[in-house]
Amino acid sequence: MDLSIKVAEVFRPLLSPSRYKGAHGGRGSGKSHFFAGTAVALCLQSPGSRIVCAREVQRALRDSVKLLVEDKIREYKVDNQFKIMYDHIRTPGGGMIVFQGLQDHTAESIKSLEGFDVAYLEEAHTITKRSLELLRPTIRKPGSQIWASWNPRLATDPIDTLLRGEFPPPSSIVVKADWRDNPWFPDSLEEERSYDEIVNPVRYAHIWEGEYEP
Repeated sequence: MDLSIKVAEVFRPLLSPSRYKGAHGGRGSGKSHFFAGTAVALCLQSPGSRIVCAREVQRALRDSVKLLVEDKIREYKVDNQFKIMYDHIRTPGGGMIVFQGLQDHTAESIKSLEGFDVAYLEEAHTITKRSLELLRPTIRKPGSQIWASWNPRLATDPIDTLLRGEFPPPSSIVVKADWRDNPWFPDSLEEERSYDEIVNPVRYAHIWEGEYEP
């Protein structure tokens, strides 16, 4: 089943084939919404797909993008194709979407992800070098992908070194997105953005424009 979803122009390059796909930028750009929606679409287009949504630390499911993925399933009106469980989502063709913290993995336990098609790294600026070194060779199924979304913190953060450094992986597409690129940027966030621009100018560029921390 093919699913046509609305995608902001800034994210269209990420629809092309590539092993690494990254989106960095400030608040309100729609990065997480894009990847959550793309995950749902992939599960419908390629039944049996297995996706892990990972962050460095996940103390509870409420820390993950699980609720956002559920929202996308309902928004696209494909509830009947998915079965939402407490800690994972069953997808068409026997696939699944799971939600994990990388900090909890060891070199042995992470092998459970070897057959996965996609690893989506949320808040990727917090992912440690150790976690990336464990994950990258584990997601090795032919055609597998590693996605990442983050608001840059430091140029030396492992995800920035990997995807924005001097020698990024050859099969990688990375875009920068901010609030201007979001055609669905809500009025409530515009009020917050305008307020921060006035009262918190030192932090504004990082929070909203996706620049490195001052």
